[in-house]
Order: sequence, then structure tokens, then C-alpha cells
Amino acid sequence: MSVLSSDRIRRAAWRRRRRRRREPGGGGRWDTGLAGQSKLAPYLFSTPAIIMVSLLLAYPVIYGLYKSFYRADFFGGPEEFVGFENYSEMFHDPAFWDALTKSAIFVTGCVVVGLVLGLFFAFALNRVVSQLRFLRSVTIAPYIISNVAAAVMFRLLFNSDFGLLNRTIEFFGFDGPSWLADPNLAMGVVIFCQVWTDLPLTILLLLAGLQTIDTSYIDAAKVDGATGWKRAWHLSMPLISPQIVISVVWMSYSTLTGLGVVLALTGGGPLKATQTMPMEMYSTAFTDLEMNQALAIASFILILNAILTLLYVGLARRYGTVE
Repeated sequence: MSVLSSDRIRRAAWRRRRRRRREPGGGGRWDTGLAGQSKLAPYLFSTPAIIMVSLLLAYPVIYGLYKSFYRADFFGGPEEFVGFENYSEMFHDPAFWDALTKSAIFVTGCVVVGLVLGLFFAFALNRVVSQLRFLRSVTIAPYIISNVAAAVMFRLLFNSDFGLLNRTIEFFGFDGPSWLADPNLAMGVVIFCQVWTDLPLTILLLLAGLQTIDTSYIDAAKVDGATGWKRAWHLSMPLISPQIVISVVWMSYSTLTGLGVVLALTGGGPLKATQTMPMEMYSTAFTDLEMNQALAIASFILILNAILTLLYVGLARRYGTVE
């Protein structure tokens, strides 16, 4: 072997070692070490934050569950352990079942109306978002407003005496109804207001899903002669089914636990037509001053939320929309 060929072999080996050191995990100065190689690294770095957030979230839940098994004869008095007696009285109280019925109507109305409107606006924005990007900023505006402020605004809008809506109806020669004083109309107004506050996040979730769809699928459907409705129903909606499930879970949770809109808009009235479960919990705690019984209602709402979430995800998996 000549000296020249040996020198070439040494140089080639040196270049290979240098490239190896440049590669992740090669052992040189470019080695990313644990951060780039270990699968446990992200969990190790995030563990302190996960533990802290879990403790902050878990403590009030566990404390509320614990206190729901106690009862005091008067507000601030000594508590005694009563086991499931608070829950037994809750399930035997007709007011609780009436509130549960109102909550079922409230949640169903908000989820159905919110999902339909969310899909409509998401598809509409998806067509023009490349030309009018500022619409995404406009869309999120209602979500920035607090629920209580939005409820006060709608209370003025639906006022039977000087509200803008009734003034507009009277302009055309008709008498405006008593929106917030009629038990048959109050729930519809509350649903409308709740949907208005929750709709922006729903739209953004669905819009994000639509923008991840590969345009080649849409182009192929157009070549096959599929109309816009068929493309939306048979192609786009199945592809964004995970975002639809997330939106449904979010709206259900927000509505079932929502107190601000109902409290500021109707206070549970008229004639308890909008007395949802959060309002029943609020009345039990701050009107009747029965804190432990109110914690039992809060615990039931927590468990019901978990059951509904599992139900939504289970149905989605059952029909093949979510893996």
C-alpha cells in the first residue's frame, strides 16, 4: 500500500469521525445529550410544573368532596360527619331534579346551536381567511368579554321596556314580548347569550381543523364532481371529527358549569325557568347558607361532567371518528 493511499484512508476516517460527532448523540461538542436522545427528558423537565398544577387543581376538588360528607347546623358552626346524607337529600329534593332538567335543556340547546353555528362560520371563514386574515381577530373578540359583562349587555338588549330589540320590533308596528319575564322565552335568551360567549373558541377550533386538510383531497373531490355540500359532509367533516369532539366537550363543560350568564341575565328566573344546577348550587350556598349541601351539588356536577366527556369520546370512537 502506498503512502498516498494510506493518507487518503486516514483522511476519510477522520472525516467520518467528524461527521459522527456532528450528528445528535455522536459524543462530540454537537452532542445533544439527554435533551435530544432520551424519551424521558420531556417528562423529567415538565414533571415539576405538572405536579404543581395538579396539586393546585386537585386540592379544591378533593377538599370539596371531603367537606360534602359533613354538615353544620348553622353557617360557620361545628361540622359533623354525615356520610352520604347530603347526597341522599339532594336526590330526594324535587328542586334538584327540576334544576337537572333545566340543565339538560340548557346544555343540549347550547351544544346543538353552538356546533351548527360554529361549523357554519368555520367553513365560511375558511373560504376567505387567506384574503381577510383580520377576521380571525374579530372572531375571538366575544370570547375576550367576560360572561357577566356579556350577560349585562344582553339584559339591556332584551329589556322589554327600552331594549333595542323591542324598539326595533315596535318600529314595524308590533308589540315586543317580555323576553326575560316570560318563562317560555327566558331559556332561549340564556342559551343565545351562552352560545355567543362560547362560539369564538368553537369557531377557531373547527377552523384550525379545516386548515389542516390537504388541498389535494379537495381538488380530487372537485375533479370527481362533488358539490360544495358533499365535499363538506363527506370529506371535510370526517377529517375534522377530532376537533368536533373537542368542541362538543368544551361547550358541554362550559355550559354545564356556567354560572355567570344565568346569574347576571335572569338569576334563575322567571319562576325558576332558568334555574340550572350551578344556579341551584349558588342558591343553596349563598341564599340558604348550606355550604356542605352546595358542595354535594358541586361534586355531582364534577362527576356528571366526567361522565359526559367519556360518553362523547366513547360515541366518537364507536362510530370511527376518533382513534
